[in-house]
Order: sequence, then structure tokens, then C-alpha cells
Amino acid sequence: MALTAKRIGQRVGLALLAAAALLGAGSAALAQDTKAAPAAAPAKDFKDERALALLKAMGDTLAGARTLSFKVRGIVPTPSPTGQYVSLFAASRVVMQRPDKLFVEARGDLFPSDSYYDGKTVTVIGADRKFYARREAAGGAIEALMQSVQPGSDATAPFLDLLVADPYAFLTKDLASALWVGQSTIGGVKTEHLAFTAPGLDWEIWIGAADKLPRLMVVAYRSSERQPTFTVEFSEWKLNATVPAKTFVAAIPPGAAKLEFKQMGAPK
Repeated sequence: MALTAKRIGQRVGLALLAAAALLGAGSAALAQDTKAAPAAAPAKDFKDERALALLKAMGDTLAGARTLSFKVRGIVPTPSPTGQYVSLFAASRVVMQRPDKLFVEARGDLFPSDSYYDGKTVTVIGADRKFYARREAAGGAIEALMQSVQPGSDATAPFLDLLVADPYAFLTKDLASALWVGQSTIGGVKTEHLAFTAPGLDWEIWIGAADKLPRLMVVAYRSSERQPTFTVEFSEWKLNATVPAKTFVAAIPPGAAKLEFKQMGAPK
């Protein structure tokens, strides 16, 4: 799966609210549905066709939208100088227009900023408008942006894996297992709870039963000693709404200092 531990570490601070444990309803549904899984099949090799079909429906819904906008919020576990993970709040508003335009308004503790991608350049402007960074990002589509190093990417882009041209193919690459857990209600929305494994990590996603849109996503490392868990909640989805062209135009603030693009946490 493309959502490798390295990719998650670079791009995600998959964060937020409802992490903790499997919801009671989901656990009950899993217990009730145990008969559906072949008893002799190793869990890591089991791929529930129902889970894959639901994930594909979500991918098709996202891929079929000419424009997308939504909000994400979360609590990002971040290593401190003492070695303890501390929890930092992150929230973003995301607007995308296919194939090559993206705006991210990131707020919270990690990297308050506005990020613009117009298919040619990435521009990040600090929320206090005192600095900016800009670099070329040739290639056009969102996939090209994912190959670029972004300042504060851990905080601002926990959702890029869902915005590629074919999210289903991207998310299921190198998939080790797939499981339908059950149904849960997230923020008043009835959802399908799915669980997957891939090399180095486990991940779960809650998808709206009616609208086929992601509502909650949890990613847990299995490749390090501490194995932090990142969670992100999605809300206020709008598909195919008209987006003003100026949304993706970055205006450099007068007097703002230019900074180098450097990924947070990257070795010097």
C-alpha cells in the first residue's frame, strides 16, 4: 500500500478526536460477523471483499468529483526533547480542483499557514503573514505535489492520499489484509468501519454509508518501539461546488521574509 510508514511519517500527522479504541458497536458487529471469515485463513492474508468494495466506492466518489472541499481536525502525537510524545492540536480547511489545484488553510499548534498549489508552484504563507516559502513543483497533478517536500507537511497534509486520481489503487497497493468491522455513527453520520494492514502499519477508516465519503481515519505504526497512533476526522464535505479561481492564487504579503522549503524533521 502506498500509505507506507515512511510516507505517513513524512506527510501525515494523522490526528485527532476519536482515537482510543474500537467503538462498541463496531466490536459487536465484528463478533457477530466472525462466521464470514474462513477460520483457517491467517488474519494477515484475509481480504474481505465487502471491505474492498466499500473502499472502492469511496475512491470512486472522490475521484469522480471535479472539486472537493472539506475540513480536517486532530491531535498530533509529536516527539518532545524528553522523548515523550506530546499532543498538539491541528485543523485544516482543504479545497481542491482537479487535476492540479489545491489550497490548504492549516491552523493549530504545528504550522499555522496557508498553502497554495497551482500545478506549477507550491507557496506557503505563514498565518501571521510575516514569512513565505515558494518552490517549483513541476508535473501538474496532485501526485506531483506529493513528491515535493513541503514545510510543515506533517501538520498540513494528512489527506493527500485521498486526493490522487485513483485513491483506491493508491490505498490498496501492498495491502496485506482487509476487514469490514461493522457500522458506527460518527458525528451523527452512519458509517462503515473498515480495517486494513500494510507493511509497518495498521489503518482504519470510517466511510459514510450514504455519501461514501471518509469521516474518520486512524493509522498506527507497527515498525517502531513506541508505535504512535495518528487519527484524523473529516467534516463539511462539498463535492462539485463552484470554486473561485482566486482560491488558488497566492498573494505574497508585503515585507514578508522568504524562507527555504525544508521538511519538518528532515536531517540537516
